[in-house]
Amino acid sequence: MNELLSLAWADIISFVLVFVRVGIIFGTVPFFSAELLPRRITTIIAFFLSLVLMPVVPPSGMSAESLNVISLTVLIIHELMIGLCLGLSVNVIFAGAQIAGQLAGFQMGFAIANVVDPMTGVDAPITSNLLYIVTFLLFLSFGGHHMLIKALVESYYIIPIEARFPEQGFLVAALTYAGQMFVIAMKMAAPVIGVLLLINIAFAMVARAIPQMNVFIMSFPLTIAVGLIFIMIVIRLMPNFVSASLGEAWAFMKGTMALF
Repeated sequence: MNELLSLAWADIISFVLVFVRVGIIFGTVPFFSAELLPRRITTIIAFFLSLVLMPVVPPSGMSAESLNVISLTVLIIHELMIGLCLGLSVNVIFAGAQIAGQLAGFQMGFAIANVVDPMTGVDAPITSNLLYIVTFLLFLSFGGHHMLIKALVESYYIIPIEARFPEQGFLVAALTYAGQMFVIAMKMAAPVIGVLLLINIAFAMVARAIPQMNVFIMSFPLTIAVGLIFIMIVIRLMPNFVSASLGEAWAFMKGTMALF
């Protein structure tokens, strides 16, 4: 009876640790971490996905007798760090698209007309919400959610459940990859920022040559029109951006988990 109880406790502890890793991913990736989705729904989905993953997770070799408060705390921190790493790899893409929309909206004069983003719950320009939604649809169309689940399953073979803290290389790689959100943002927003900068320079020269002309009234509609045209060009190019970013995210997940 005691052996059966010990085995049951080992399985329960393993499930709790799997649920922690899965739950932190669902708490950071887009849509499931959105403000409009009730937390209980996210928790239920993470719970059942953890049940599905239990048969494919390698046995941890832990025993209930060897666990104490300190080792259990280290195990939970271990799972949280891995879940944050996997969630970060996907969230960087969406954060980059949102920053790109904010940069483009600021140049177009939309910064004074912010709306609440239903996904993140923060105020953002309309262009930011547009690029965010397009990125999310492309993420699903390219199978990004399948890639994330595959990376989650493989993470248990690369980083099994054990009590240890991450190495310095893992933390440095994660922080370095987090900076990719600004690279993605600049790549997406570069066409809009570049052409609107040239328009502003042209209007500045016109205002210098003809002081009587009201440049502000003339530049505002032209800036919005040209900005919207180049936003459409950016959306047309976004499949290439998202596809390349998903490849970088997969390489980050594979390479960084090996450094843990």
